[in-house]
Amino acid sequence: MRFLPLLSSLMSLASLDVGGAVSRQAKVLGYTLVAILFLLTAYVLGVCALAFYLSQQMSAWAALGAIALGFVGAAGLVFWFGTRSARAEAQRARELASARQQATLGTLTGLAVGGGSARMLIIAALAGALAGGLLGPRGKPGSDD
Repeated sequence: MRFLPLLSSLMSLASLDVGGAVSRQAKVLGYTLVAILFLLTAYVLGVCALAFYLSQQMSAWAALGAIALGFVGAAGLVFWFGTRSARAEAQRARELASARQQATLGTLTGLAVGGGSARMLIIAALAGALAGGLLGPRGKPGSDD
């Protein structure tokens, strides 16, 4: 079979440097992990400093309770905004799907009622499928959109 030499020559012509790309991505991942470690350390030390400062102003248990309540409140706000935006995005997606369906049905009904031939309906269906594939949202595979 002459498939492997052909593939090899195509890869050399395309100058794909797979090993170099993997090495660069590994370096980026390593730098990102080190940065995350430093940020996490700074965050923990900042919370400890806040607890120490508050414990000078009030009892240690009250300071820890105030910090805990602050985190619970922040988590609640993040959760509330996240669910609100997710609901709004889902509503927009439903409205867009409904509008697409109505437009498609209206076009096909108009062609069928207007005395369109079977060939015309097939061409319209193919054009609609092509336009839907090209103009549709670029979501992740397996998503509901």
